[in-house]
Amino acid sequence: MAHVRTEELGRFLRSRRNRVRPCDVGLAKGTRRRVPGLRREEVAVLANIGTSWYTWLEQGREVHPSESVLESIAEALLLDREERAHLFSLGGYPDRVANPGDSAVGEQMRTLLDELLPLPAMVTDPRNTVLAFNPVQRYLASDLEEFAAGERNCAIQTFENPEWEKAFRSDEGHKSQLVAKLRAAYAESIDDPEWSPLLARLRRHPEFCRVWDSGAVGRSAGRVKKIENPYVGTLALTMTTMIAQENQRLTLSVYQPVDTLTRSRLETLHGWINDGSIERRRAEVLAGSAEAPVHLRIV
Repeated sequence: MAHVRTEELGRFLRSRRNRVRPCDVGLAKGTRRRVPGLRREEVAVLANIGTSWYTWLEQGREVHPSESVLESIAEALLLDREERAHLFSLGGYPDRVANPGDSAVGEQMRTLLDELLPLPAMVTDPRNTVLAFNPVQRYLASDLEEFAAGERNCAIQTFENPEWEKAFRSDEGHKSQLVAKLRAAYAESIDDPEWSPLLARLRRHPEFCRVWDSGAVGRSAGRVKKIENPYVGTLALTMTTMIAQENQRLTLSVYQPVDTLTRSRLETLHGWINDGSIERRRAEVLAGSAEAPVHLRIV
């Protein structure tokens, strides 16, 4: 099926070339122009590649362009972010598709997080940094609002925050699965400079090093997570993750209850958040002054 991909690449390049006007790239229109957009030789000059070689690309020949060549062509044809992602996908570099832009979370995604309540839900980047979350997710293990944006990383909190350690103490596979997932994401965006400081920080922890250096990689689907929520007790949850089509750097993760007791406890937690009593309960947890474990008082 390689010829299908190269033929589609040629069609895509022709369509983008015909769209760009000479004046858009600083060229004179001239009086004998017979094409609606740029000539092939003009694209070749702008991209600093050979005219024959670019022509072969448009003809769908198997010439295997490098990433740098595709980047130059993308600049010459004034491609936007989605068009660049499409170009790299057709050119045989699918890893570039997942990293075409920034990690900004739009208003539509933030609205969706709230519509999922009382289910905990969050949006993360490839490094598992939490970029947005709904109120129940905020209080799932500890108060996410207490941390600076750069500290809202699931791996950092798992290995450095005692509250997270306590919340996931019943989930024996949590740390190993988290590191395996992180390793898979690392391979997909290995050129991202933000990986280096994160991994250097996590390597301070022997347990992280042990799992990371084992080479374990993967994303476990359907696994039941046991989370000891400090307010409502044990929650049995599965996680569903979805990559945002609009920006493939973003992943939406939703926790779903596996039993009616967990659903009831999520609804209780959501109710305490809505009526404002969660702040008092939070203070009690931190002070260790609650009269009894909160979950024992839930029917």
